[in-house]
Amino acid sequence: MLKKKEKDLVKRCFLDGKVVFLTGAGISLESGIPTFRGKGGLWERYDPDTYATIEGLASVLRRTPRKFVRFVEEFYEALLQAKPNPAHLALAALEKSGIMSGVITQNIDNLHQRAGCRTVVELHGNAFRVRCQRCATGIPLEAQRIREMVSLLGKNAHSYRSLLSIFARYCPRCGVALSGAAGNCAGRFRIDVVFFGEMLPEQEVARAYALIDRCRTLAVVGSSLVVYPAASLPLYAKQRGARVIEINAEPSALSAQIDYSFTGKAGVILPEILDVLKIAG
Repeated sequence: MLKKKEKDLVKRCFLDGKVVFLTGAGISLESGIPTFRGKGGLWERYDPDTYATIEGLASVLRRTPRKFVRFVEEFYEALLQAKPNPAHLALAALEKSGIMSGVITQNIDNLHQRAGCRTVVELHGNAFRVRCQRCATGIPLEAQRIREMVSLLGKNAHSYRSLLSIFARYCPRCGVALSGAAGNCAGRFRIDVVFFGEMLPEQEVARAYALIDRCRTLAVVGSSLVVYPAASLPLYAKQRGARVIEINAEPSALSAQIDYSFTGKAGVILPEILDVLKIAG
C-alpha cells in the first residue's frame, strides 16, 4: 500500500496532467516476458553479439538453419503467450482520463497497444510488425500469422532455401507507390525490431522528445536505465524542468538523480495510483 506521503506525491505529480511514461522490460516481466539480459532471458542461451545483429543472424541462418529456427521459436514463445498486466491496463486508464499524454517504450511486445494505449512511441520497434527497409512503411504481423510462420519454419528447419522462401512469404516486397518516381518501392520487408548496431527510428525519437518537451512529469517504469539513448531521456526531462519519478522493483542506474522512487511491482503500484486519483481501471 502507498504511504500517505506517496499518495500526496501522486496527487502533486499527476493531477496537473501532462504526464509521460517511459517503460522498460520490467513492466512486461509481470506478463511473463523475461528480460533479454536477465535471468532466464534469451542472452543466457544465445550470444547477443551474434543473435542480436542482422549480420550474425544471417550467418546463423546460412550455416546452421536449425539453430536459427530454434532462436526464432524461443524469441516469439513468450511474446505470443503474454497478455497485458494490471500495469499496462493502468497506463491505458491514465491516458483515457487525460492525465497521461503518452508512453515511450523500449519494449517490442505490443502490450501497451493491446491494453488500449493510443499514443505509444516505440524506440526499439515492434515484433508484431514488419517494416520496409527502403521506404520504412510498416504493416502489422498478426499473432496468428506469426504462429503460422514459426510453425512452417520448424517444419523446414533443415533447409536454408526453404526458410528463405517462407520468410519471403511473410516479409514480401513492398508495393507502396513512390511519389515522384515511376513504379512501386519494391523494398523488402523485415521484422520491425532495432538490432544491435542499428540506429533508433528517427521519427520515433523525435516523437519521444516532443512528448517530453510538453510534459511536467516523466515517470519511468520497469527500466534499469542502462540502455542508451533511452536512458538519457530522464536527464533530458530534468533539463526541461520536468519532475522525474521511477517505479521499479530495484534501483535504476539513475536513481540518485531522480526526484522520487516508488519501489515495488508496477502491476501493484500503478493500480494503487489509479485509486489515489479516483480513476476506474
